[in-house]
Amino acid sequence: MTHHRWKGRALSAALVAGALAGCDFIKGVEANNPNAVPQATIDQLFVSSQVNSFFMAEDQTNRVAAIWSQQAAGTDRQFSAIDIYNGNNEDLVDGEFGAVYVGGGLVDLRKAQAIATESNRLVYDGILKTYEAFDIGRAASVWGAIPYSEAADATIAEPHLDTQEAVYASVQTLLDKAITELSSGTGAGPGTLDMVYGGDAAKWTAAAWSLKARYYGDWAKAQRAGGASLAAAQIACAGDCIQKAIDAGLKGISNPSNNWSTVHTTSATESNAWYQFQADRSGYIAGGFAGVNLLSTRNDPRLAIYYTKVEAGANAGTFAGSKPGENLGSVSQLNFGATTRVPLVSCAQTQLTIAEMYYYKNNTAAAQQYLQKGVDCQSALYGVTVPVNAALTGAALFTEIATQEYLADFGTLQAYNDVRRTCQPALTSTAKASVANMPRRFLYAGSERKTNSNIPEPGEQPARNTNDPVFGGC
Repeated sequence: MTHHRWKGRALSAALVAGALAGCDFIKGVEANNPNAVPQATIDQLFVSSQVNSFFMAEDQTNRVAAIWSQQAAGTDRQFSAIDIYNGNNEDLVDGEFGAVYVGGGLVDLRKAQAIATESNRLVYDGILKTYEAFDIGRAASVWGAIPYSEAADATIAEPHLDTQEAVYASVQTLLDKAITELSSGTGAGPGTLDMVYGGDAAKWTAAAWSLKARYYGDWAKAQRAGGASLAAAQIACAGDCIQKAIDAGLKGISNPSNNWSTVHTTSATESNAWYQFQADRSGYIAGGFAGVNLLSTRNDPRLAIYYTKVEAGANAGTFAGSKPGENLGSVSQLNFGATTRVPLVSCAQTQLTIAEMYYYKNNTAAAQQYLQKGVDCQSALYGVTVPVNAALTGAALFTEIATQEYLADFGTLQAYNDVRRTCQPALTSTAKASVANMPRRFLYAGSERKTNSNIPEPGEQPARNTNDPVFGGC
């Protein structure tokens, strides 16, 4: 078994609707794939896309991001290299790049949307568009410029890269269309095949607004940096990203019971991908220094929810976290169970995004209000009282908002996005690893670069994405 990358077991046979098709995944060419279903129904395509997005929320990209942002620590094999920031290579998330396009990705979503349009099932189409917006917006946050406008087209051999700002702008337009369709009430939706909301259009509408808020917020740093970064932000947001994030967030998810989260069972092929990884690769990843110690010093009850206790030994009954490059032995694992649901978009993310944006608008009272709302979402979700000082002002208020975002986004790519955008929490360097060397973006998949001349060589790729300029010393 290879050790450069780990791929979880597929969640149910639903994935047969669109399996990985080798190096032509962006074009959607599956002629040589014996598992492909050439005339899949809209329901088969939809289930496949749901499953694919669930694994996007829990895949290798999230594990690497958790290590880089010190919510986790790589303690064995290739993860030891990732832990000291040497793991950014083009094979690191190769399959994860492909999943954006096939196996329930863009190709299948576009097929399903075409069927929904032909049959005038607009509500169904709005849900499918929301999934596309999640998949593509997430990909742009990881790789920056990606194939999109020319992707999923078998007639285009080598699709060009659309700029990050152009992709974000397209995704915002897509979400606008999704919201309109979801509000139309036209046509039957997926019903119980929708594992998240059971086809509830109102809940999907709120989730779409939350996504809009996230993607506008992704450009807040660029807007604040000014210059060329501001110009890119204005393309991505068609105006004031910060205010638009607030406006969208106020229409988004406001109750944690409506979080858009992954769905799992205890079946070996349907369990949480983090859980599968830790069962199959025990000892490869442990609790991270920043995540564990922030929760410990704050007496935050999420410590016992996010991490397991150390095994028997000198530190039995306590929690431990390792700094980058340091293997402390029997340290805590991330506490994902077989059925743990991981949010794609959540109440806490949405409310805390509003708080952060209000801070940038110098509206202290509103920032404090939505900081408390975001923490309340976490308290209600886990049935605990999460500590917060919502009366803080100035820089201390910003630090608290950013820290709560980082903690609420535990174990997900979004926490890494939070760190890049807010520069909080202040991560710790060691003798083996300087935080200054933390990769600011992922490299493109090597398999796509070898078949698409528009993908630059690793050494020619940017160190940072456009929405992550150097600003405020970070």
